Amino acid sequence: MDDLPATAPKRRRRPRQGPGRPAAGETLTQAEIANAALQLILAEGEAALTMRRLGEVLGVKAMALYNHFADKEAILDAVAALALTRLPAPPTKGAWQTRLKAICHGVRSLARQQPGVFRVAMSRPTPPTNAWLHIESVLAALADGGLPPAAQVAAYNTLRLYVQAFCLWEIEAARHRQDAEGLARTAAPYPLTTAALPHLVAPDLDRQFEAGLDLILRGLRATMER
Repeated sequence: MDDLPATAPKRRRRPRQGPGRPAAGETLTQAEIANAALQLILAEGEAALTMRRLGEVLGVKAMALYNHFADKEAILDAVAALALTRLPAPPTKGAWQTRLKAICHGVRSLARQQPGVFRVAMSRPTPPTNAWLHIESVLAALADGGLPPAAQVAAYNTLRLYVQAFCLWEIEAARHRQDAEGLARTAAPYPLTTAALPHLVAPDLDRQFEAGLDLILRGLRATMER
C-alpha cells in the first residue's frame, strides 16, 4: 500500500455502486478511512476501533469499508503508516551516536504524545512501507560507525527493542500509580532493592531513557573500537 498523507483528500463524486456505499453519491478514499481510524484511536482508544464504529464516524455502513480494505487488520496497517509520517525526518549528518539518539528520541516523542497510535504502529507484524526510511537511517549511522551488516542488524534490533519496550512501559506507568508504602513493605527483605526503591517507584523517566540509551551506545562504541 502506498504511504498515506496525514490530511485526507476531499471525497470524489461518483455514482452509487451498490449496498454499503456512502450516501449522496459520495465515495471514500483509503486515506480518508485511515485518517478517520487514527483520529478514532486518538479520541477513544484502540479498543474502540471496529468496522461498525468506524463506519459510524464516517457516516457510512461498515460494509462500505470493505470496498477499500480487506479487513480491520489492513486498516490498522494503514494507521501505522499514517502514524509514522508524524515522526521527525531522521538526520543524515553528524556523528553516528548523535543521529541514533535523535531517531530514538523522535520515536519516544510520538509515544508520549499519542500512546494509542504508538501501540498500533509498533505492533504490526510487517513494517509499513515508510518505516524503511527510518530503518535505513539507523543502519547508515551504524555503518558509519564501522559495523558490518550482521552487526548492524543486531545493534538495530537492540535499539528498537529497548526504545519500544521503554515507551510501552512509560505509557503504562503514566496510567497507574504505584503503592509506594506497599512496595516498601514487600521489598523489606531485600536491602539492595529497598535502597533503590525510590528510583524504582518514581523514576526520572527522561534520565532513565537517556541512561539506557547511553549504555547501549557505549557498548556499541566499545565494539567498534575493537
